[in-house]
Amino acid sequence: MIVAREVAATVLAGMLSLTVTGCDWHPFGKRSHQAINIAQVPAPVRTTIDRLAGGRTIGEIEKQVVDGKTRYEVTLDSGSAKGTILIGEDGKQLADDDEDED
Repeated sequence: MIVAREVAATVLAGMLSLTVTGCDWHPFGKRSHQAINIAQVPAPVRTTIDRLAGGRTIGEIEKQVVDGKTRYEVTLDSGSAKGTILIGEDGKQLADDDEDED
């Protein structure tokens, strides 16, 4: 029982040190992200955002690079309804997560 606690404490300390030092390793590959504005997205992405917004306000846009592939996560807001869409660099919609909030 004491050995298990010592092992758990050692693993936890190691994980904490990696977190504090800012380790770039990710189990699903290398990732990066940065907040950008609408003027910084490529034209095909902008066209898709404008089409999918449908009158909703364009909120935060995050440029993400996952395993060398760029994508854009866009938050749309219309007051009571919020949603997030994921768009590839070519302007194709990859996913959406629209949800109505009352």
